[in-house]
Amino acid sequence: MTTVRVGTMADLDMVVETVAGAFVGDPAWDYMCGPGNDVAARAFATLLYVGRVRRGTVWIADDGIAVSMWDRVDGVPLTGMDDLWRDFVAAAGSVVVDRVEAYDAAIKTLKPPAPFWYLGVLATHPDHQGRGLATAVLAPGLANADAEGWDAWLETSKPGNKAFYAGRGFTDVRPVEIPDGPATWWIRRPAGAGLVPRPAPVRP
Repeated sequence: MTTVRVGTMADLDMVVETVAGAFVGDPAWDYMCGPGNDVAARAFATLLYVGRVRRGTVWIADDGIAVSMWDRVDGVPLTGMDDLWRDFVAAAGSVVVDRVEAYDAAIKTLKPPAPFWYLGVLATHPDHQGRGLATAVLAPGLANADAEGWDAWLETSKPGNKAFYAGRGFTDVRPVEIPDGPATWWIRRPAGAGLVPRPAPVRP
């Protein structure tokens, strides 16, 4: 039985392993970190995870083999990230940092107006995909968005992800141009959208 709970710092190593494995070959991560740059990928996963652990907006399944990382975007700038950014810069190097900043700047040109819940990362360890874990760890963030009457948003650079997210209520797709980067889309799930019915998976 899958157990979903709030992620903590004790889960960091497993979550970094999960995210680094899940995003191998992802167009956005390849653009930012460089294909095969495991050091940068793990540093980036650490940056994204620890900041959200501090805010209590991370949910994991089965001790970190699946994770969803969220931001509650209410228009107030985030604080307390300077130490994490310094550690990321030192580990990843200037080329990766420049690419991360370029991607982030491009994404922000079409950033939705606050308030909304933002899904920054959704990942399942490659050895455990296809078991419904991603949907399970999505649920708490979506429930929070619905409780506040807020939309949920994410961005993806993987075309195949659009169908996955459409089955979970993310149906409003808007393209974003990343200079010299991959095709990317902002995708919105209206508040209260629920899940789109889909056939049950066929198990081997």
